[in-house]
Amino acid sequence: MQPEEVILVEDYCLNYAIEETFVFSLEEYGLVELVDADDRKWIPLHQLQVIEKFSHLYYELDINIDGIDAISHLLRKVESMQEEIRLLKSRLRVYEERS
Repeated sequence: MQPEEVILVEDYCLNYAIEETFVFSLEEYGLVELVDADDRKWIPLHQLQVIEKFSHLYYELDINIDGIDAISHLLRKVESMQEEIRLLKSRLRVYEERS
């Protein structure tokens, strides 16, 4: 694990004035992945944007962890459906060009 690839949960929470238990709850729900090393929890840098998004929902919009989990699930479904629509449009263009 390279130091530039992760940030200590304690440091992140101190910098952004959020509770460590919030980040650990996100991990418990499977919404973020943390790294265990040296008996401490670390946040991979690619997870920071996700944690920031969920922090906004939790602290500013007062949405609980269950609500965040539901929102995350729905957003994944929407992204999947958008990808499927893009694929279907691409296939449709092929058939339209043949006509």
